[in-house]
Amino acid sequence: MEYIWAALVGVIAYAIYGAIWRLYLSPIAHFPGPRMAALTNLYEAYYNNWLGGKYLYRIQEMHDQYGPIVRISPSDLHVGDPEFYDILYPSTTSGRRANKSPSLTKFFGLDQSLFSTIDHDIHRMRRAALLPFFSTSYVRKMQPHFQERLDVLLRRISGFKDTGEAVNANCMFAAFSNDITQMLAFRQCSYKLETPNFDSSERDASLSGAQSFHVTKRIPWLNDVMMALPEWLVRRLSPALGSFMRQKRTTRAQVADLASGSKDEWSGRDILPIFRAVMDSPKLPPDERSVDRVAQDAQMLLMAGTLTQASILEHLMYWMVDNPDVLRKLKEELRNAMPSIDDVGKVPLTKLESLPYLTAVIKESVRLIYGNSTPHFRYDPDGPLVYEDKVTGRSWVIPPKTSVGMTSVLLHHNEQHFPNSKKFSPERWLGDEGKRLDKYNVGFGKGSRICVGMNQAYGVMRLVLAQIWRLWASPDVSIGDEIGVLSLYNTTPHDVQMSGDFFVAAYNKPQGVEFKVRSM
Repeated sequence: MEYIWAALVGVIAYAIYGAIWRLYLSPIAHFPGPRMAALTNLYEAYYNNWLGGKYLYRIQEMHDQYGPIVRISPSDLHVGDPEFYDILYPSTTSGRRANKSPSLTKFFGLDQSLFSTIDHDIHRMRRAALLPFFSTSYVRKMQPHFQERLDVLLRRISGFKDTGEAVNANCMFAAFSNDITQMLAFRQCSYKLETPNFDSSERDASLSGAQSFHVTKRIPWLNDVMMALPEWLVRRLSPALGSFMRQKRTTRAQVADLASGSKDEWSGRDILPIFRAVMDSPKLPPDERSVDRVAQDAQMLLMAGTLTQASILEHLMYWMVDNPDVLRKLKEELRNAMPSIDDVGKVPLTKLESLPYLTAVIKESVRLIYGNSTPHFRYDPDGPLVYEDKVTGRSWVIPPKTSVGMTSVLLHHNEQHFPNSKKFSPERWLGDEGKRLDKYNVGFGKGSRICVGMNQAYGVMRLVLAQIWRLWASPDVSIGDEIGVLSLYNTTPHDVQMSGDFFVAAYNKPQGVEFKVRSM
């Protein structure tokens, strides 16, 4: 019995010492913030796990109360000042390194993927192998392949004309995005666009992985346990995680299939599967080209390429119909670029890239749809960072290796730079003011870890947005030669507002934007 009492006393003493350390002795003890946040991670867990992804909004309240730099957990700081972004996320030419915090790497169980890479130098090596496949020139070269899928998408929309059937925009665009991403990754198409209901299995699996964020962040070993169990058992325990584990296994099998082929199979081809090229890359040592590691990059690409692109395109459908003045300006610009609807699908990306209003619409959509809605934490492995509070004149020295985060959701609603920030207003991106604001558009991140797929996403969005709204009218806007009308169904302004952070944003209407199609 005395051993039990001794153990209990030891636990209590350890808890007391831990509390004193966190509150008074920690290198970040002097930073402002709620005492409970400094004391325990359960404070964040309450808002994210119990209330459902709401800690992001609590962080904004902390900034309002305590200032631009706050302590949000026992080990993490958060900065709300947009001017600090380029310091925390340095460019490749800055000469500075920024490691990713482990708190943002473990939850997917894809620890060796590019996204989850902690070390700056290892990340740079892995990124170099992927970059050639996401350059602007490569995206332009892929236009005919994107167009083939886009032609199918446009035919599917036409097929719903006058049926009275509501179309789920998220499922439709997720099918389109998944087809494209599979084609890039493996040079094989999943043909989800051709399925009657836009087979959402891959979207659902990716979403399940992302939305388990707040659970697996606390229990990172859960992924390993689930992968070790039979698939039927995982599905019974958690259908959502079961679909994510199935996706992991399927993606690994696809990468293994690529690895088993000979180099001669792809010899002389103009476009290679990305992950076959990565496994043959001289930029990577042999252990970096293993099937297990490359499969992790492949799954991250499939998840990001499916979810993020679908979310932006889905909400663009809403914003175009809901903002007649915006749609009218866009359609006039598109008519100048494509005088006849017969020109749709024939305009090169280079021409679409030169259209200022189309570009402004896309930038505004990126601002309001958050690729990752959660704080992204970094630490400088080489020395301290200094934050200068220009309002108070105080300098805050952030100790070396301290995890510091910033959040695009909060930055994109900074009223100083984006007045009336909840309003969809492409005009803010035009002219000199638009050039100034480019610095504060961080939807794809910035610095040496900026989203590798950004150029592809912009290219695909230009093609889809331009062709859909050149061909179709809204109930309030027509230029006279469209083939039909797209109208919103069962979707309100409240529905498209963000309701919580689950690594990706959750919205008030989980099933997404719906629309119907009718004749002119």
